[in-house]
Amino acid sequence: MKIEHVAMYVNDLQAAREFFVTYLGGRSNDGYHNKNTDFRSFFISFDDGARLELMTKPGMAD
Repeated sequence: MKIEHVAMYVNDLQAAREFFVTYLGGRSNDGYHNKNTDFRSFFISFDDGARLELMTKPGMAD
């Protein structure tokens, strides 16, 4: 079995993006922002075809 896409909520979207790009060799898209809800996300793509979606939204608890 191969998992192609995993999604993960994070509190610090930019720091999480930087981690996966810097240390694990991922490539990030330019991001998505829903102005109505302030939901934001990035897709991080890896050489084997796997993708990680990092997401955040206002008011998330730690």
